[in-house]
Amino acid sequence: MALNSLAIATGISNLVVTGVTIKDITGIPDQVNGARDCPLMFPHPTEWMQGGNGEPSTGPATFGTAAGRSWIFDRVYQYVYLHAPVGAGRGIVDQYAGMSAKADAIQTALTQLDLAQVDVNNVSVGSFGVLQDPAGASFYGFILSVTLREWINA
Repeated sequence: MALNSLAIATGISNLVVTGVTIKDITGIPDQVNGARDCPLMFPHPTEWMQGGNGEPSTGPATFGTAAGRSWIFDRVYQYVYLHAPVGAGRGIVDQYAGMSAKADAIQTALTQLDLAQVDVNNVSVGSFGVLQDPAGASFYGFILSVTLREWINA
């Protein structure tokens, strides 16, 4: 088994969260078409996969052949969640209840991610605020960070 970030992105995009469209790495939008596309979650266009770290799963040294070495990697994947266009309602506070409900549903779905040799280690939601889509339009939303532990046999 090798590291496979594309399979991870596909696995996350296949999660079902009622009322939220989740995009794969190949589906990062060039622009978001306002309320018609929201709520929407997609891999962060410029900060999707954070470095993380890797180490032998049996300790600092394995002294064996490559086929016998197992490694554990912890990597962070960042997603953009856009809830509604800025201007929907009287301000961001009008969006809090809906964003909170979707944040809970997304986090719950991520805890159920079922991929071979991958465990969810941590899921965190950033501050609710104003974010921009890749085209520069403003939306209410948050950044979601998912730390995954991946096991490989190098």
